[in-house]
Amino acid sequence: MENLNKLELELLNRISDKYPIVKSHIPLLKVKSRQVTGVGMYVNFGYTVDIVNKLDILNSSLSTNEIIQIDGLRNGLNYEVDITDGKINFIEIVSNGESWDGFITNYSFLPF
Repeated sequence: MENLNKLELELLNRISDKYPIVKSHIPLLKVKSRQVTGVGMYVNFGYTVDIVNKLDILNSSLSTNEIIQIDGLRNGLNYEVDITDGKINFIEIVSNGESWDGFITNYSFLPF
């Protein structure tokens, strides 16, 4: 498993600003895989410990309703964090109707 990159960590921290209960799980995460779909990406997580206290949110998708503005995409990207069985499962990052290769160098956040 790999460490989270700068964007993945920032997305989770932004989610935890809106949903503080998530913050305690962030240091326990590693990236199991990154899957590019052509219009988006899934960043799948695993935990570095076998047993963690589950989140009070058992099954949900969390978002901050922001757009990630990146070079090369006119309409930017949206994202959400999937919570399954009280654990952070994955981040889904998706374009707004444009092809995307999953590559990000510079980015900024805009309100949706």
